[in-house]
Amino acid sequence: MLNVPNCITLLRLFLIPVIIIALLEGHPRLALLFFIVAGISDALDGFLARALKQKTLLGAILDPIADKLLINTIYILGAYLGLLPDWLAVIVISRDVMILIGFLILTWHTRKIEVKPTVLSKGTTVAQISTVVITLAHFSEGIKALACYLTAGLTIVSGMHYLFLGLKMLEGNKKGERPA
Repeated sequence: MLNVPNCITLLRLFLIPVIIIALLEGHPRLALLFFIVAGISDALDGFLARALKQKTLLGAILDPIADKLLINTIYILGAYLGLLPDWLAVIVISRDVMILIGFLILTWHTRKIEVKPTVLSKGTTVAQISTVVITLAHFSEGIKALACYLTAGLTIVSGMHYLFLGLKMLEGNKKGERPA
């Protein structure tokens, strides 16, 4: 069902190519503006879906896809353009690929899992977004480096945490326990 929150999520998806073009054309501050609009749309669509009682399966699928596409696109392009370190882009993308593969494995083995981001995962997302903002806003190299290392550390720890949780769920499933 296409409702207001889902339309806002679609807007976020449509902003991704706009951000890409702004970065490719050498306009990081314009890309930052659209990135901030995308971030606001992320908060707004979730708020409206809850407030208007318009949560849908489409929204539950589209929202995390839009979030991951936005972040991963910026990290890949940022590394390509030399705005972000290559190693950081590899860490961010690898974590998300690992989570996706783990989700598929768990879905295949348990048939039903509930997707809930952890507090650590939310902190990682904040760090990843902050690093993008710091980079596109041209903060000092020292602050940018600190943000990159903090983001890398949180991303690695969060990835390991999800791996631990996934293995625990698989182990529980092998013992015939109901998955968490």
